[in-house]
Amino acid sequence: MRPSVIALMGASLLAVLPFATAFADEGGNTPYVTPRVDVDVTYQAVGPDGQSYSQRMRWNAAHWQQRLDMETTGLIMLTDYRAHRLSVVDVRTKSFTVSGAPDAQFSPPGTRATGHWAKGAGDQVAGQACTHWVSIDTDGQNGDFCYTDNGVMMSASHEGKPVIRAISYVETPQGPEIFKEPEGFHEIEALKLSQ
Repeated sequence: MRPSVIALMGASLLAVLPFATAFADEGGNTPYVTPRVDVDVTYQAVGPDGQSYSQRMRWNAAHWQQRLDMETTGLIMLTDYRAHRLSVVDVRTKSFTVSGAPDAQFSPPGTRATGHWAKGAGDQVAGQACTHWVSIDTDGQNGDFCYTDNGVMMSASHEGKPVIRAISYVETPQGPEIFKEPEGFHEIEALKLSQ
């Protein structure tokens, strides 16, 4: 499992849930990298321009659904990994675009990361215990990720620079209604890139 820290900062932001690249390590030598519990986490993230912004992630463990609210952009990303569906909602234009979820390498809850990881020190982030794990991310750069024992990422840094850090954490049931496009919003066909 080699998460992309750059994706945490930018367009996809789906790297809050990292992806597997090979068979899982069941021996405990790597972290769980997908939440095993329903959770509501607010992060403070730092963009490539150095600006700080908030991002709220909600996860339903039983249904493998994620909602990311990106405060400064007016975008909401709704991902249903079981249905292989990604919806990007624009609250400013009351529209949404649907495509396939980037889940070919998705690591289900309860599956440990693959790849080479070095376990580091324990930490406390947003009142939660987490363990630092160092790995090479998908960009070939050193990444430090602090995960709870339940697979929730609490912080990440890229080449020693902080990228994202949880500022609030609540384990609470996440109902199906928050993973749907708001009523009254219209669908826009996704752009197709020419080959």
